[in-house]
Amino acid sequence: MNETRRMPIFNAAMKVFAEKGFARATVNEIAKHAGIAKGTIYNNYKSKKKLFLALLEEGIDRLEAAVSREVARKDTILDKLEALISAQLSFFEEYRDYCKVLLSEVWGLGHRWEEQVQRLQLGYFQTIQELLEKGQAEGVICRDLETETTAAAIFGAVGVAALNRFVFAREYKYNRILQTLKQFLLNGVAK
Repeated sequence: MNETRRMPIFNAAMKVFAEKGFARATVNEIAKHAGIAKGTIYNNYKSKKKLFLALLEEGIDRLEAAVSREVARKDTILDKLEALISAQLSFFEEYRDYCKVLLSEVWGLGHRWEEQVQRLQLGYFQTIQELLEKGQAEGVICRDLETETTAAAIFGAVGVAALNRFVFAREYKYNRILQTLKQFLLNGVAK
């Protein structure tokens, strides 16, 4: 399916899945939001579950690409980690519905979408973990830090902070959230 047709479906599906959850969302609603016939979705995805899985994969690919682009522009490990935090937060800001779906539908019910959780763990989390391990080797990251857990914590902290702010807060102050996350994740809370 070409990009011109896929993006309206991606955006509509994420909106409906974010509002209703996977179980209550219908292909009819998604088609209506996308301004296309229901048959167009079934011709390309065969089922609501296949559409959902394709959208999760598309989102993971987009997240990884956005982060990789920004990280590649930096030289030092700490600058790369800052770029990663910033790129992930920016991605979730741009794709708020995807963030909601990923953190509530996938993470909240990981057993149902175990492959997608593993895909994140083996892909994106691995990228974070490798940066941390390089930082340990260079002596700029604590050597006794367990990198697998820290990678998951960085992903989770950025995701939940973004989700909390744009779902529950009256004001969404991107720069303030970004600075707080960088301070907390890279320097800790000790004075």
